Amino acid sequence: MRLPRLELLIIVFLVGCGATQRKDTGKPTTVEMEPMVVEVKFGEDGKPSMKAFDAQSLFEAGEAAFKAKKYDECDRQYAQILEDFPKSRYVHVSLYNRGLCLEEMGQHALAGHHFERHAELATTIQDRRDGQFRWGYNLVKTGDFARALGLYEYLLKEKDLTPLDRAECLLRQGIARAGLSRLGLAEKSLEAAVTQVNIGTGGLTQGNDTLAEIHFVRGEIYQRLSHEVPLKLPIEQMEGDLADKTRFFRKSQRNYLNALNVQHPYWATAAGLKLGELYEAFYRDVLNAQVPEDFDENTTLFYVAELRKKLQPLLEHSLSIYERNMSMSQRIGADNEWVKETESRLERLRVLIEETEKLDPDKALDAASKAKDEVDEGTVVPEDSISKPPSKAAAKPAPADTSGGEP
Repeated sequence: MRLPRLELLIIVFLVGCGATQRKDTGKPTTVEMEPMVVEVKFGEDGKPSMKAFDAQSLFEAGEAAFKAKKYDECDRQYAQILEDFPKSRYVHVSLYNRGLCLEEMGQHALAGHHFERHAELATTIQDRRDGQFRWGYNLVKTGDFARALGLYEYLLKEKDLTPLDRAECLLRQGIARAGLSRLGLAEKSLEAAVTQVNIGTGGLTQGNDTLAEIHFVRGEIYQRLSHEVPLKLPIEQMEGDLADKTRFFRKSQRNYLNALNVQHPYWATAAGLKLGELYEAFYRDVLNAQVPEDFDENTTLFYVAELRKKLQPLLEHSLSIYERNMSMSQRIGADNEWVKETESRLERLRVLIEETEKLDPDKALDAASKAKDEVDEGTVVPEDSISKPPSKAAAKPAPADTSGGEP
């Protein structure tokens, strides 16, 4: 049990320090130090123990935990600064750094609150922008698209943004617009973001993470559009639906390939996975196409079995993409969630292809029934499947001591 702490404000009077002699003016030099908290705890034997700490020691512990990727510990250290030392010079930077820890733990709403507060308290334009950019990112991650759009509308009017700053704002604006199903406007934002990246880099875009993410997001938008096109009878309508589905499929494919070609390790492995998923999803969507009403159950199941064999090349292409993605990840030393998911899908897809190759007309009904179950459990592209990229933000260093004296 934590008892009430005693907060000590340490006032030190210095006349001289070390070997350096100062002229005695007759007045003491007063230096106001950081407050210190003394915590008293009682053990099981009833004996008290004391622990003293200040904001600086907590900040240094938080820094070390962040560098070691111990985000729970990092969060605790910065939270204690904010709770116990609300007037410390470490408060402002601790808001930002705790936001980064919370972001890494997936607590985007709470992280966004900290970044918003950091921006409000900022005394420099750079600090304000740092807070606003991270706040916007976390608004998008929580699905608060309306507030995110308001923030980016404001930011994009500001004159101090660099082209790459504008590219990031336009990217997040595009994601937010897509989240609100304003896909035409989302495409405009993302196209403008590409232009700003080219301006900001002078066309030297290889390895640029913002450009890679822009292409990736566009790929996801078109993948979603392709998936959402139903294949329904009569046959004339189905032909039109299939043409629309294929058109969106091609646009998605082209954007994932563009993301790959940027050659950013994280987004390249992400795009490789999604390319394979694109073919897999198309296979399942076609397999789920509406069948004529006059088909009885046996005819339908036989039809599905035959359709599986016709669609086999889609699965084989998907498998080939997954295999190449694994080879690329090993070559560049990438080890992230996309690589792990690719490996998992590889194994499942190999089994499915092997089963399809062994289909026998006499066993078509059983195989088709199993295939239908697999379709029902298959991958559905979520509306907001955009993964969190590695944070480009770094923890802020300790603030300078502006007390004007020596400890």
